[in-house]
Amino acid sequence: METESASFERESRQILRQVQDHLMDIHLKMGAVQESIGMVEVFHHPESAIPILNYVTPRKNTAWVSSNYVRQGVEALQKHSRIPRIQYVEGLYPPQFAGVMRELGMAVERETPIMVYKPDGIRGRIPSPIYERPLPDGISVRRVNDQTGIGHWWYVWKNSHYDVLTLGVEPLFVGRDMEAAWVGRQLDYVLYKAALPVGVARVSLYKETAHLLALALLKEIREPAMIQILQTVAVKGALENGAKLVFAPGDNEAERRMARELGFMDFGSIVCYSAAEEAARGKHAHSVELSVLAF
Repeated sequence: METESASFERESRQILRQVQDHLMDIHLKMGAVQESIGMVEVFHHPESAIPILNYVTPRKNTAWVSSNYVRQGVEALQKHSRIPRIQYVEGLYPPQFAGVMRELGMAVERETPIMVYKPDGIRGRIPSPIYERPLPDGISVRRVNDQTGIGHWWYVWKNSHYDVLTLGVEPLFVGRDMEAAWVGRQLDYVLYKAALPVGVARVSLYKETAHLLALALLKEIREPAMIQILQTVAVKGALENGAKLVFAPGDNEAERRMARELGFMDFGSIVCYSAAEEAARGKHAHSVELSVLAF
């Protein structure tokens, strides 16, 4: 008979694999090429060198990968003139796996905490239902899927007067916005103050998972209430479009606290390793520059 602890561990791994599958699918749709080499998968993009589309990751359903296999993947990535990087969902592998990275001279370049919302509950804890609260006077939110709305989205995203929050493990592709919206793989929302777009949110969809991959708000109105309005609309939209699991970034305690208030749970992290000198540069790089793929 399965113990309670074993049941929780199995549930956790299942959720993290859904997150992993979602990101892999998105990276392939963005043009990355996947190669299976030994016990690892090598992702590389033939035209773009951005880190989140060029990396080595352990093969699915593996509990451990030796340094020899990881080295083979790194060498394959280097043949495509890409900087060696290993990325994986931390909760799927034992803590000792980090030792393999150190053995190869790698250091942590980026670690992104994951927050997860599951309407039917996690570990027996059922979250409060997501519902939209009354909006402040003069504020409105609408889902956009036409060229004008997408234009508003990009106006906010590219404007230096707006603060951007992004997970940094799924790229934003300028040229495919309309295509993705038309085929139901993406939800875009714009927050208006009067007629001025002051905030945006984007959700990507894959099977029964959704990723709240980006929020941006005018700096003058960036406050918890406004962030939560966008989060609520995005999560509610994802659930209404068939998502049974929504994941989002939790880069700082303020973001994690607001996500918990909506019913999200802290759920591991996505870790990226690279050569020590590259990792040092990566920690100081602008996350948005790393996450925007514009051809």
